Amino acid sequence: MEPQPYFTGDYPELPEARTSFEKFIAQISDTGPILILCDGDVDGLGAGVILWELLEKRGVKASRLKNIHAPKGSNAFIPAVRDRIMAQKPAALFILDLGITRFDIAPGVKILLVDHHRLEGQPPDSRVITGYQWRPVPTSSLLTFLLCNGQDEVIGEAWKAAIGNLGDLGPEHPLLQQAVKEQKQKYIREATSLLNTAKRCSDPDTAIPAAFRAFLEAPSAKAVVEDESEDLKLLRHFKQEVQAELNEAKRVAPKFSATEKVALLRFDSPARVHPLLAQSWRGRLPKYMVMAANGGFLPGKVSFSMRTNLDVNLLDFLARHGEKLKGVENEFGHGHDKATGGTLSNENFDRLLESMGFAKENNQAP
Repeated sequence: MEPQPYFTGDYPELPEARTSFEKFIAQISDTGPILILCDGDVDGLGAGVILWELLEKRGVKASRLKNIHAPKGSNAFIPAVRDRIMAQKPAALFILDLGITRFDIAPGVKILLVDHHRLEGQPPDSRVITGYQWRPVPTSSLLTFLLCNGQDEVIGEAWKAAIGNLGDLGPEHPLLQQAVKEQKQKYIREATSLLNTAKRCSDPDTAIPAAFRAFLEAPSAKAVVEDESEDLKLLRHFKQEVQAELNEAKRVAPKFSATEKVALLRFDSPARVHPLLAQSWRGRLPKYMVMAANGGFLPGKVSFSMRTNLDVNLLDFLARHGEKLKGVENEFGHGHDKATGGTLSNENFDRLLESMGFAKENNQAP
């Protein structure tokens, strides 16, 4: 794609954000690992590969760059992830599309968080760039692309930002629209679906690194869809698994709260299809908050997703009902106003459902 003039009129907050971003880049030392901790969905992956490309163009050796992910069913702000980070003795840490909390994730390490979720605090001595209050709210991949592309250095990666942006239903942007046109909508959509499989399958700890590698190395969206690398073959295998598990979950009938406008879909699956199920029922039940609850993704726990078309802030709704739960900090109620979820022990999830008005005997999966 030929370099185009940068569209500065869309986000008035962008110049200041880019200045903050460049200041962080400039103070990274010349030695030591640089870690990119990003979400395993296509928005997080898109942000991660674009940042990687920029750092290489700025002269950072690929051997210094390391991509890491939170383990299956967890989030970034837990001791296990902190231990993984600190073992690498990084010179800098980028956290992309994983939310922002006050958890001290890497003591003494230079940290930049780029995100579009609601701010819930800030790690000590870190720098934050969030698009949560920008209008329209950019996805993390779009925001990262805009930060990195101040001098058209990653203009050739706009199609990767477009894939990440599409995966999180982000706003249109002229540079991304042009990339979609050049790459063809068909391949952009198919690549988005395939790469998103990584986080949704039963073995994301294997699939997410494969998706990151494939996305980073791919010369085009068509290559993601058609090439025969081992990583892409693995993702196609997992895509079949996810589709089969989703088809099975769609057979579940909803149950309804006696006190709140909540519809519950309870099922067991080894794949992370609960966000897809909640999204699919969102339009069918426009007068409800839809909760898809999966008891088969993690042993002894329930992983759930909520979606709604109602004029309700789901983050606030969950916070209110979660007040009775103990020891669940960072386990649920993060993300977006209309799309959130989390993971709770079976016991705490039952307490949450009771608080929402579901009879105890009706809470189990069929």
